[in-house]
Amino acid sequence: MKLFRLGQQENFRSMTVFHAMARMGIEGLVLVEPAHQFICLGYFDDARAMVDFEFCARNNLSVMRREVGGGVVLLGPGQLFYQFILKRGDPRMPLGVGEAYRKFSLAPIAAYRRLGIEVFYKPVNDLVTREGRKISGQGAADIGACFVFVGNILLNFDPWLMSRCIKVPEERFREKLRQSMGENLTWVEREMGALPKKEEVETIVKEEFEALLGPLEDGEIPPDVWERADSLAQHFTSGEFIFMETGRRHSTIKVREGTYLRHGLYRVDGGLIRAEVEIEEGKIEHLTICGDFAAFPKSMMPLLSESLKGVAFEFGRVTQKVSEFLGDHLIQCPGINAEDFAWAIVGEKRGLL
Repeated sequence: MKLFRLGQQENFRSMTVFHAMARMGIEGLVLVEPAHQFICLGYFDDARAMVDFEFCARNNLSVMRREVGGGVVLLGPGQLFYQFILKRGDPRMPLGVGEAYRKFSLAPIAAYRRLGIEVFYKPVNDLVTREGRKISGQGAADIGACFVFVGNILLNFDPWLMSRCIKVPEERFREKLRQSMGENLTWVEREMGALPKKEEVETIVKEEFEALLGPLEDGEIPPDVWERADSLAQHFTSGEFIFMETGRRHSTIKVREGTYLRHGLYRVDGGLIRAEVEIEEGKIEHLTICGDFAAFPKSMMPLLSESLKGVAFEFGRVTQKVSEFLGDHLIQCPGINAEDFAWAIVGEKRGLL
């Protein structure tokens, strides 16, 4: 199998090259770094709901959509991507996608550990430190006749800029998003206090994939692959593709696997309910309820928020808990019932989306 060391690449080639190779049936391992910063949407993301396009335009941040799942991410220098393209049916390919994630994650896990950072696989597609901070998001997809598996060695990152690129319903929620990203995401420089040489990191990643897949021989990307990649860049950044209807509706913002944020607004006859929620492993970790509505006694609203900590982030469970709390404490909220609070907190009867 060939190894393609591409260094830094402009014109979205850091993302489009593996799409082109997969379409053309070319197997290999690509190591590449974006030469400029841009926003990259997951295939099923709702662009209008997730991206602050005005901020991106003011700050010369382009936007593209990839054909691999996962969430919206800020890409740029300091992120060394590994992109593994394998023809479907190859004996090295596990039968299930879940098993593929587990198997192919072994190489980057070993690479991170050689850099001095203990990293673990967290289903479905994250690599996390012992403390639980996400240090790499991975993705997989069937493209053409191939299976592709992609991820990165996150050497450095800017969580503040990432939080600015995300669309939020109210600006005061952005600080909560930035804080959560700072607490739940990490990168090599942050963990080690220094940056290793990129050549050293590339060599380590190569050796660990060789240990997993077999020998890798240096290769060069053919001109027709670059042509295909550049053509795909035009398609992936077109308004038609970026704003395509995916059917996905975002109820929450994913910070890392298991950690989500939600800003809820729900208007009823009794007024407007606001809810800021942090969800951890499917349960409410932190909640603030406020808004323009009447509650008697109003001093009980912080206690209502506190009572929901640890409750499953499910419409039915939240409704039940709110109903019990309002009844136990004889709280009156004219024009508002327990389900209204649940709509503001959960947003969907199906919970996390």
